[in-house]
Amino acid sequence: MEHVVPARIHQLRTIDTGEIRLVQLALPEQIDIGGKSYVIRDTMRPGTAFLAKPWGARTDKYRRRMYTRSNSAFNEPRLLETFINHTHQEQADTSVWWQSEMATEWFEKEKTVDVRIQLNEDECVAKVYENTMACKPANLRLEEDGKWEEMRMVCVAFGTGITPFLSYVRYMTAHDFGRNGRREGVHLTLVASVRHAGQLMFHEKLASLEKQFPRHFRYQPVLTRAWPDAWGYLKGRIVRVEQAKSGNDHIDITPLQTIVPDLAQSHLRVCGNVAACRQVTLGLEQGGIIPLTVRAESW
Repeated sequence: MEHVVPARIHQLRTIDTGEIRLVQLALPEQIDIGGKSYVIRDTMRPGTAFLAKPWGARTDKYRRRMYTRSNSAFNEPRLLETFINHTHQEQADTSVWWQSEMATEWFEKEKTVDVRIQLNEDECVAKVYENTMACKPANLRLEEDGKWEEMRMVCVAFGTGITPFLSYVRYMTAHDFGRNGRREGVHLTLVASVRHAGQLMFHEKLASLEKQFPRHFRYQPVLTRAWPDAWGYLKGRIVRVEQAKSGNDHIDITPLQTIVPDLAQSHLRVCGNVAACRQVTLGLEQGGIIPLTVRAESW
């Protein structure tokens, strides 16, 4: 039997009108089920997703949807944050609703959205459900403590694909980027590709964090369609599709290599739409570049 807990819409903030919204769902400290009280425990690992049941604009009913978390349970327990974009697909349902005035009304009236939990009857604990408990090539669950601290990571995000990597950054920051005695700690390069500056998420905070932890964190935003006159970062696509004489697509990843020339010495993580993620991995294959590990999550 699936159990849920009502989560109040704590924040609903527009990032790009009609396209991207930041959503925060606040869970209560405990819940009563069948006359028994359970403490809500939030132990979600960075890079994983929770399951919620928002309204569907097209179907006019509640729908089950997975949302990757952008904050960290370590320092913000029971506050589930994510970014939701309008998919612009014909069958789009909940993605349309989250951009609507109806969603805004729910937020203003402090209405709730159900979030899945898992019960531990013996301990009287209800844990926030997360979509995976193991690191696999097709997911972005952060490696266990004691492992990620020794890694050199390159995270490539397309649009709202930055979501799991924001969770990484917040968790790593809370853990001083893994520095402990003689251990140097992790190094993470975050490449965030969006169409225009209005779609950048936490841009100022990430730029500030890079200055605060220059040995451990590097932030490289990329604008692909429009940019301010004084834009000091990369412009255009980080991967380019070229038509070869054979008729097959050739993927040029030179722009990405300009940002990260040592991909072969890094653990690569990619998140975004299927086409963009595939272009990155295919470009690596065509260029004979083999990172230490590659994991990608797409939609």
